[in-house]
Amino acid sequence: MASIHYDLNNSDSLQLMAPPAIGAGFGNAAYPAGMGGVAGVYIIANTSTNNRYVGISSDLGSRFNTRLAVITEMGFSADQMGQVGVCWGSTFYEDTNSQGVFNVAVPASHQPYVVVIDGYHVNLEHLLIRFVMTQLGAGGTVSNNIAAQTAYVNSSPDDISVRLTWGGMGGLFTPGFADAVWVSGAAW
Repeated sequence: MASIHYDLNNSDSLQLMAPPAIGAGFGNAAYPAGMGGVAGVYIIANTSTNNRYVGISSDLGSRFNTRLAVITEMGFSADQMGQVGVCWGSTFYEDTNSQGVFNVAVPASHQPYVVVIDGYHVNLEHLLIRFVMTQLGAGGTVSNNIAAQTAYVNSSPDDISVRLTWGGMGGLFTPGFADAVWVSGAAW
């Protein structure tokens, strides 16, 4: 059986992305440590709204750095951002007959996050969004509207084992994992 592992064990709260008030101005805001220059997949979870966002980036630090100004401009406090966590990491995949040899899927800048498994194209971002929605059982919403609302069918003739491993998101969640089999022809 082919397999995909979203290994998102790096995690933190986004509390430090809200700049602290210092006197009449603001102090420095920062995205979570360890993201700079790293390509990968991430899930943001807002525990106050039960909303999630699944994304990819060729440089997670740059991606999150562009959001710092928005947090300040929208007036989000450190307490509000402390209710938002992120986990990030790499995605590994293997073909059915690979005998345990995993490949690393690396997101490229401005490109779809697609790999070939058993000769069939798999959009790893769309699959992760649908996995979170249909298999994780967390409820709430996922903000990637088009991918979230469009079922994704396993068009290969083989079943694919899918695992999501996540970190504790700065203490908001317990680290864990979820496994499911994406059956050939099944829609998630």
